[in-house]
Amino acid sequence: MKNLGRAALWALGILAAAGLLWFLGPIHWNVLNIGNEFGIAVCLLILLGVLFSGKIRAAARKHRGVRNGVRAILVLFCAGLAWAAVLTGLMISGATAAPPETATVLVLGSKVSGDAPSADLRVRILTASEYLKKHPKAACVACGGRGRCENRTEAEVIREGLVSLGIDSSRIYLENRSVSTKENIGNALVVIDQNGLNRTLALVTDEYHEYRACSIARGFEVTARAVPARTPWYIFSACWARELLALSAYLLLP
Repeated sequence: MKNLGRAALWALGILAAAGLLWFLGPIHWNVLNIGNEFGIAVCLLILLGVLFSGKIRAAARKHRGVRNGVRAILVLFCAGLAWAAVLTGLMISGATAAPPETATVLVLGSKVSGDAPSADLRVRILTASEYLKKHPKAACVACGGRGRCENRTEAEVIREGLVSLGIDSSRIYLENRSVSTKENIGNALVVIDQNGLNRTLALVTDEYHEYRACSIARGFEVTARAVPARTPWYIFSACWARELLALSAYLLLP
């Protein structure tokens, strides 16, 4: 039994080390956000727990408070894993509902580095262009304002990218003031109403983001379906972990 416990502890340490590398990876591509910062912190704490497990067990045997604290941490850790699994299931389910052909395409904004779209925004632009080519009667609203370290608005960069891929600029409308998913959608609906476009939405965003984006859109009492873009593998860990936190806040906070 003792050997089994030691093996399980080593396995946990190896998983934590692998997770640490997974969350550190996006930094090479200039992606450091609350998602991979949180993942890095959790993996480091697990590694510290494994490295000092002997001292922790010895203290737990001597002190009831330490023993109860360790149990509480283990319960919280297991609950966190279960919660992450539930949220991941919701993310997967949110990317499955295809929109009707007449829906207005909303390309949700993401980071722009100077004048260039980030890796995930490039994929959103490409996904939107493919959808618009298949549905030539669909209009498009490019969403996103100008954030820190961005020379132009995200909406302008999205429109430029779509035009470069062969989409007629007359089909593309701009929503260039928003700084969040909720503002993306709310401000885009104003543009849609002003131009007499279809209020049924085809939301183009990363797969992990579709569930929350469509849920927010339904809060505006519109029909919203997913046109998911595949997140580049090399930044997925940061994006997924960030969405875990954002989706938790969306579901749990008023």
